[in-house]
Amino acid sequence: MEVDGRLADSTGVVEWCQQCTDAGNNVTAVKFCSVCQDWLCSACTDFHRRFKASKHHTLFDKNALPVSFQDIEQENKTKYCKTHPNELLRYFCPTHKTLHCGDCAASSSCKMDKISNVCKDIINDEGFKELQSNIKLLMRETSALESSVNEMKTSVQEKGARDVAEVERFEQLIIAKLKSHSRSLKDDINIATSESQFQLEGVIGRCNEIRSVGEQLSKELDETIENNSEVFISYVEAKPVLQTTFDDLAAAKEQSKQKHNIFKKSVELEKTLEKVKSFGSYDVEEAGPPTQSTDTNTIAFDVQLKDTSTGRSFLSTNHF
Repeated sequence: MEVDGRLADSTGVVEWCQQCTDAGNNVTAVKFCSVCQDWLCSACTDFHRRFKASKHHTLFDKNALPVSFQDIEQENKTKYCKTHPNELLRYFCPTHKTLHCGDCAASSSCKMDKISNVCKDIINDEGFKELQSNIKLLMRETSALESSVNEMKTSVQEKGARDVAEVERFEQLIIAKLKSHSRSLKDDINIATSESQFQLEGVIGRCNEIRSVGEQLSKELDETIENNSEVFISYVEAKPVLQTTFDDLAAAKEQSKQKHNIFKKSVELEKTLEKVKSFGSYDVEEAGPPTQSTDTNTIAFDVQLKDTSTGRSFLSTNHF
């Protein structure tokens, strides 16, 4: 793990020797190798000068570092750490799938990969492509659900009107003393219809929220597509958001299920009005869930990333 982030102490900025940090020790650096672009402590500096492959490398004192090397990774500037707002995100933990700045990485026991190494081909990564594909899937599924709910709203209203009409036709067959039962039953129908309408309106609202999340995720990916580091960070941040949004979509689908009420005439009432005690009933029949072409509750992302500095690769699978 290369940790070249800065840690502040009482005297200012401290650079850690990267070789010692790789071994699990934080040792203050005194030199910077312009070839390796590594910070070195006194002991590692001596070894660097004796080692055949590096003895001719140019070393700079940390207090006399040329301007061109004072921030060697500014060209890879990305987003800032939420824990350390003044530090850039430069590391990725393949074990926990988390993003870190140099301060985070220095205090962590995890093996870290530099974002600049693992993000180089992120836009061609299958997991990233699948993330983009599933954002589009989220939008399609949301639009399909909204369309279905709009149709159901009309159907619910029409069915309610038909049921009321049926009640009224049957009502004409009975005597005046049963009209109170008729009015009560019609009220039940209107209440059930209103509840269904209100329930479906809620689904429409959730669809709008889900679509907004999908549009935001898509926008962030599009805006960062020219910068591999930002694309990678957007990719990592988008996956848990997409998972939560798919959960919201599943909840919206569950909410869209409608109770099926049906008016049943009383045969007994038709035979003898004097003995009957109710005008009828408006019973509930469960409706089946909307037909979906794709199971959006479980979507697997296989992410194969490779650290170009070490050749080490790791595979993660996340299920939504």
